[in-house]
This record gives sequence, C-alpha cells and structure tokens, in this order.
Amino acid sequence: MRCASCKEKNCYTGQNCTAIGSEAESFYDDQDKLLMAAAAKIEGRYYLQLSRLEESAKLAEELGCKTIGIAFCIGLAKEAGYIAQYFEKYFTVHSVCCKVCGYDKNNLKLEHINPDRFESMCNPAIQAYLLNKAKTELNFTVGLCVGHDMIFNRNSEAPVSALVAKDRLLAHNPLGAIYAGYWRNKRLGLKD
Repeated sequence: MRCASCKEKNCYTGQNCTAIGSEAESFYDDQDKLLMAAAAKIEGRYYLQLSRLEESAKLAEELGCKTIGIAFCIGLAKEAGYIAQYFEKYFTVHSVCCKVCGYDKNNLKLEHINPDRFESMCNPAIQAYLLNKAKTELNFTVGLCVGHDMIFNRNSEAPVSALVAKDRLLAHNPLGAIYAGYWRNKRLGLKD
C-alpha cells in the first residue's frame, strides 16, 4: 500500500483498493468495536468543536472509564500537571513521570546526553507497569521520547492514546516540520 501518495483517496467515498472485503469486521475484537463506536460518537457529535484534550475526556467518559493514566516526560511535567488537573474533574487519575525509579542509564549501558554526569534513564516499561498496577482503563502519553512511547504502548494493558507528541524543536508540534516551508523544503528535502 502507498496510500500517502494516492491523489484521489476514493476510499473516502467507499472505493476499496484492497482484497479485504466483508471480512474487515473480523479484524476488530469486542474491545476494538467499543472503542470504534465511542470514537465515532465523539467525532460525530463534537467535530471541530473540542480540543484533543477535551475529546480524550469525552472518549473516556463515553467508554464509562473511572480511572485513567498519564505517562509523561519530565520535560513536560508542568503541562502534565495541567492535563491531570483537567482530567481530575471527571476521573481518578494516576500519573507516572518518565524518570520514575531514578534508574541509572549505566545499568543498561545507555548513551548519555552528557557523559560527565549522572543520568536517570527514561523508564517506559515501569511507567506502564505502575499504571497497570493502578488498574487504569485508558492511558494517555504526554511527550514520551520516540521509541520510549513504543515500549510504553507495548507494555500497557489499557488502550493508549498520544495526547502530546514530543518535538523539542517545534513546540511539541511534529507537523510544524511539514507546515513550515523552510523545514519541509530545506531541512527535510520534501517537494510540494
């Protein structure tokens, strides 16, 4: 598949470019179907009306969640605090910082940003473990590093949604590199 380079996107109006037909439904288990129904409700009722933060709360509410988790990067601790404060209006919230346990990078022979000082490693598997232990029903990531987010997602027992994608250079807006002509054309070498 090369959907990103397709000019028509006729799938939007029902065209099927795959060999997958009516069996598409079999790809979704019961939990997937609940998530699909809730997501469709939120999209249908609030399209272009709510921020992603508000949509996330509505989704959790629609799913009947009582307990949610936040796995966040220490560099976004202040933002994670505001996010937790918002979610706490509606849910019990458990949040875990990436540096949880203060585990030395040297223990896993990980590269340092500054080799002359102690560095705690990011600990996404433990973030997931602690939120699993708290029995969270949905987890949201806030700026986990590329790669660490994958480890967290693999280890989380609850479904995971990225609330914030880290991009230290572009104000945590990865699409800024696509929207800004300099980044798109000069830095990334992409053509219009």
